[in-house]
Amino acid sequence: MIVPPDTVQSDQLYRLILDNAIDSFVAIDEHSCIIEWSRQAEKMFGWTRHEALGLALTSTIIPDRYHAAHLRGMRRYLDGGESVILTRRVELAARRKDGTEFPIELTVTPIHLVGRMIFSASIKDISRTKELEDQLRRQAGITESILDGMADAVVVADSLQRIVMANPAAQRLLNLRPAQEDPEQSMLSYQLFRPDGVRLFPDSERPLVRAMRGESVNGTIGLVYPEGAQHAVCVSANARPLIDGNGAIMGAVVVFHDITDLRQREEALALQASRLQEQTSLLDLTHDAILVRTPDEVITYWNRSAERLYGYSKDEAVGQVSHVLLATNFPLPFEQLRTVITEKGYWEGELVQTTKEGKEIVVFSKWVLERQNGTPLRYLEINTDVTQRIQTERALRQSQENYRLLVDASTDYAILMIDPAGMIVSWNSGAENILGLSQEEAIGQPVSNLFTPEDRDFGEPLRELEEARKYGRSEDDRWHVRRDGTRFWASGVVTPLWNEDGRLRGFVKIMRDRTVQRLADEQTQFLANHDALTGLPNRVSFSSQLHQAIARCERNHIPFAVLLLDLDRFKLVNDTFGHDVGDLLLKEVALRIVSSLRETDFVARLGGDEFVVLQTDVSQPAAAEVLARKLIIELGRPYTLDANEIVSGASVGICTYPADARNSVELVKHADLALYRAKSGGRGTFQFYTPDLFSEHAWKKNREEALRNALKNHEFALYYQPQIDLSKWTISTVEVLLRWQATDLEVVLPRDFLAVAEETGIIVDIGEWAMRQACRQVRKWQTRGMEDLRVSFNCSARQFGDPQFVRMILPILEETGLDASSLELEVTESMLAMHPEIKEPLAQLRESGVRIAIDNYGTGTTALIDLKEFEVDSLKIDKAFVQHLPHRRKDSAITAAIINLAHNLGIGVSAGGVETVEQLAYLKSHDCTSAQGFIFSPPVPADKFEEIMLKGSWSRINRMPQSGGAPSWHEMH
Repeated sequence: MIVPPDTVQSDQLYRLILDNAIDSFVAIDEHSCIIEWSRQAEKMFGWTRHEALGLALTSTIIPDRYHAAHLRGMRRYLDGGESVILTRRVELAARRKDGTEFPIELTVTPIHLVGRMIFSASIKDISRTKELEDQLRRQAGITESILDGMADAVVVADSLQRIVMANPAAQRLLNLRPAQEDPEQSMLSYQLFRPDGVRLFPDSERPLVRAMRGESVNGTIGLVYPEGAQHAVCVSANARPLIDGNGAIMGAVVVFHDITDLRQREEALALQASRLQEQTSLLDLTHDAILVRTPDEVITYWNRSAERLYGYSKDEAVGQVSHVLLATNFPLPFEQLRTVITEKGYWEGELVQTTKEGKEIVVFSKWVLERQNGTPLRYLEINTDVTQRIQTERALRQSQENYRLLVDASTDYAILMIDPAGMIVSWNSGAENILGLSQEEAIGQPVSNLFTPEDRDFGEPLRELEEARKYGRSEDDRWHVRRDGTRFWASGVVTPLWNEDGRLRGFVKIMRDRTVQRLADEQTQFLANHDALTGLPNRVSFSSQLHQAIARCERNHIPFAVLLLDLDRFKLVNDTFGHDVGDLLLKEVALRIVSSLRETDFVARLGGDEFVVLQTDVSQPAAAEVLARKLIIELGRPYTLDANEIVSGASVGICTYPADARNSVELVKHADLALYRAKSGGRGTFQFYTPDLFSEHAWKKNREEALRNALKNHEFALYYQPQIDLSKWTISTVEVLLRWQATDLEVVLPRDFLAVAEETGIIVDIGEWAMRQACRQVRKWQTRGMEDLRVSFNCSARQFGDPQFVRMILPILEETGLDASSLELEVTESMLAMHPEIKEPLAQLRESGVRIAIDNYGTGTTALIDLKEFEVDSLKIDKAFVQHLPHRRKDSAITAAIINLAHNLGIGVSAGGVETVEQLAYLKSHDCTSAQGFIFSPPVPADKFEEIMLKGSWSRINRMPQSGGAPSWHEMH
């Protein structure tokens, strides 16, 4: 049988087209067995044509999970002609010979033949396209995170004047809603006033409208009124048109910067707005266009994909010159291109062509030259539409460029990216400018290096990142550290970056240097609340502190005192030496008062020669008196001023809260009355407020009877204060303190009734009651897990002089089940010196296992020989030496000497009255055994003390800010 030449030529042409197509071609029969397998399919899937022919499609390129669906679809079509994928473009997952999967685009065409049916499939690998789309989405996510984190308001409108994007700052500033919630918002939906705050900008002059006309708007000043704000916000607006790839205006962007503070301070700030550009147009993916041309470029074959791609039908295209029909733009001169094809027989590259509708597209073109007897016969041209890929690549490059320009141009903002582990991976020029580190020095370093040492100690860098991860945003205003060690105040925001699979990719941190504004605010605040001459707080500041002190006292029940000071003979100094010397005297007086106070106390100048001191804790009976005497001595020493020796002195009036007054007005008034009495009494002395207090309270008229009734009516209560073992950092001892609830509103401290109790002997009965109650309470705590807890009592000479008191101690221990070693009796150093007879009963108790401690050591007259002959278990340093540690050299030397003495004697040493971290650090560094004071806890009732033990809150109480070289809590423990 002779095969007609046309048939042979058609078969050759078919095979030539099939094997040189960019897409893979696969044909299967109605049993899903492969009957055709192109050369491109071999490259794409890994099976050779010989291996693939005859195999089932499910045994090759269809993943296992789709087998059942494929067979059902084949059967449904064969039975009823119904199919969801035939003649349509669909995206699926395919399998290679090595088992890996990749995304493809598939078009299936059924072909009806006599007695049978086959299915022809065109398959395209779209892996690269998917990767480009993923990169674009990730880059868009970074840009969105930066915009969301910026303090400036950014609004983007499309060509129809609809708002398509408003970042959180714009929503707050312009009272807008997110674009996705209100797509009908237009760029006229917010009001923009002229700087006079009365006239609105005409629509034609608004920044966005001008940008829509193609203008670039810079520094337009206006006012907006955010919802809920008390005042208008002054803004500077920059606007730009958004230009597409063809130069047409597709929208506009405006950036509003809040310049309210800068305008008030007459500072100019140039805000650079980077051009934002949106390119969202992506062409639908098309299949390969296949055409055959003569050597003269005349089209002789034009497939359906070419019809769909270019819009020309087969009849319209065949017979036309291809590069004329499609207005092809070649990458090199056409004649040079023909030479390359003639020499090599093959060429591939990108071309720009125009469709019937006049639309330019980019195609990846593959040309193959077919020869006959060595003479060029025809060209096979296979064109794949890569417009989408090109657009995606351009959009990605543009987005990356926009991001780079946005970040690098923001010299006023430090913008850095951080990986999930907290390491810096990106660093802009603004960060270099603000922090003094180059990009090379910063990248790879932990972001915690930018924080102050104290913030690092408290874990602030990790907390900031965790808050951003958990809540989507973390904002703060804090001090940071530059490369040279200087600090600057910055406003910052951190936002997380997420991958599409939900994994954390890192963080974006944006900071702005606000140091100048911060220091200006602090200076303004200082001048408003301080005396210009002495630098002390003024009357306004004192009033605020007084109200705060009253509120604290109501919460913690720790009394405080107001000491009103007035200089003696100050008018004489002014009259004799002049007001300049008088001013120098006031400054020196201020310095002496400050040096005499604890860090927790407060001093202010009320005016003239009148000063006032808030003494924060006067729970010890003589606290206010000790301070008053100290101030009188300090201010009574001669002054050398301007070559003149001047003697002035001071008088002090004292009023305590809540004992002497119930509000701030009464406190100052009563202190003033006491000051008047002090001056009337001869100056250079002090007086407590007392006139009417004794007559107002019945118990003070007959104290002995009132004390007996108080014991009978259970009006006494015990308070507990912890003593901390500094080596183990645990509560080792609890000191018991007595309180008398005289009335529903009045708690009487021991200083007001102990003297009467000792004189009348009632102290023995009170002491017995207190010891039994405390021992029972401590034993109860021991059974709850604090086995090593001891209880400490302050005992008077009157108690130890009474045989009944000494004899009842051991029975109480036996009755309550408390071991003798868990009881510690404190006696003051002065008591041992003045009452040597108490040493014998103390020694007997110590032989029974009871611990003995000397309280207030260093202020009495105990001879060292006494410590040799009279054995004790510990010394307790008087808080008069502790309160000025480590700043006073003499106090530090005495404290260190007492600690060394105790260690050399083989006994413990404790410090009382510890209130600051510096004091605690000094004691710990000198191996002081234990400490107690308000830094851990004030005296509290039993239930509150139990809560402190269980929760460990004593270790977090009264954290005070440090300065200079003071160690942090973490450095001490």
